[in-house]
Amino acid sequence: MSLVANPNAIQDRTLEFKQCVTNFNRINRDKLKSKSSPAPAVNKSEFSSRAGTIAKDIAHATELLGKLALLAKRKPLFDDRPIEIAELTYVIKQDIFRVEKQLKELQHYASTGQQISSSNKSQISTFSKNVLQILNTKTKNMSGEFKSVLEMRQKNEMESKERKNQFLSKSANTLDNNGSGNNNDPLFRQQSSMGGASENPFLSSLATDDPDVSIPGDSPYLSIPEQTQQMALLEEQSQEYLQERNRAVETIESTINEVGNLFQQLATMVNEQGEMIQRIDSNVDDIEMNIQGAQRELLKYFSSISNNRWLYVKIFGILIFFFLLWVLVS
Repeated sequence: MSLVANPNAIQDRTLEFKQCVTNFNRINRDKLKSKSSPAPAVNKSEFSSRAGTIAKDIAHATELLGKLALLAKRKPLFDDRPIEIAELTYVIKQDIFRVEKQLKELQHYASTGQQISSSNKSQISTFSKNVLQILNTKTKNMSGEFKSVLEMRQKNEMESKERKNQFLSKSANTLDNNGSGNNNDPLFRQQSSMGGASENPFLSSLATDDPDVSIPGDSPYLSIPEQTQQMALLEEQSQEYLQERNRAVETIESTINEVGNLFQQLATMVNEQGEMIQRIDSNVDDIEMNIQGAQRELLKYFSSISNNRWLYVKIFGILIFFFLLWVLVS
């Protein structure tokens, strides 16, 4: 009743209500922008996930490379595992090729795939280049270690081959010397002329009773056909072993050549990244010099303005004086 009796006590708060509605709408728009803005983070997380996958592949290949190095250090004559070594070599080579392909795809994605704002573009671009350089360096080091392990394996294979050849040549010379020495020995000729009498009295009695009966084992030495057969079998086994070793050496050489080509490609990629970083550094230096020059020019202009301030005041005062004079005259 007091409000009706006194209409002046009623206040119009429509303007305040409109201001509250405007502020509320502005807050809602800011929230919607903050929710829709993390698109660059999605791109960055995609790049990070790809880089993490490549890093895991490099770690797995490095672990296999350690196992291959342990197997390659063993002596081939005593504890050799050619099948396991060949499998590890093939797996590591495929892993290195896959990592190289993933690095090229990641580099292409980093250069063309990211749609980000200009404010965050320089930071994310620098981050991507640093990650790519680190991954390229790790892959290059892994390829170099793989090549060193293969060269060590090839060296051990060649040494084993040389020792095998020396052993076979010595055994062949020993058998030849034994055969020729027994033929020139007078006791050997006497035993062969006696019909193969041995130290066994029963065999010697059989030989004296019936000279036509052939006695097995009449000499402690093998006969010439048996020696020839044994030598042929030994040479056949040695030839098979040497052929296997030659195939293994050829496989290692081809793998070394492939890894060498891959190593050169990775070195080229690392050099390109280094040149790109140098260009970025030079551009940053140029930008800094331009900013400093612009700052100096602004300071010069400010000093010139501050020196001519009184002149501007005088000119403005003269203009005002003539304007007032024109008003008074008119």
